Amino acid sequence: MSSTEHKRIVHEFIDETYNKGNLKNTDRYVTSDFIYHARGVSIEGIEAYNEWVSSDRSIFPNIHVTIVDSIEESESGRVASAFIVEGTQGKEIPGIPTTNKDFETVGMNMFHFQDNKIKEGWVVVDALTAAIQLGAINLSTSEAD
Repeated sequence: MSSTEHKRIVHEFIDETYNKGNLKNTDRYVTSDFIYHARGVSIEGIEAYNEWVSSDRSIFPNIHVTIVDSIEESESGRVASAFIVEGTQGKEIPGIPTTNKDFETVGMNMFHFQDNKIKEGWVVVDALTAAIQLGAINLSTSEAD
């Protein structure tokens, strides 16, 4: 496998699942025991991952992830990427009513491979920036009396 093949797999995986919502072929990219760590939870298995992505895409129907940089460790084949994620909130999130507002924020992910498929993924997103842009958090301050 070439030194950039795992990067190509990660980019295609994100594009197919998050950007296009094509979840029929998730198993082409990940192992059957794939684990995805995001927002403080661990999603285990292909079906659970597909449900996770479907939920995100139902809340943010135009969600789009743009990978801006990736590095691949040659010995292990691990891939780390920085990305921009953007979308419009079209449905209520628990605790955040529907706003129809746009957000754009940044994140990073790391993927571990086994037999040229993604075995485990970790993602961290700047959710505070997104929450502020969606109006869920108000940072305006007022002086105390």
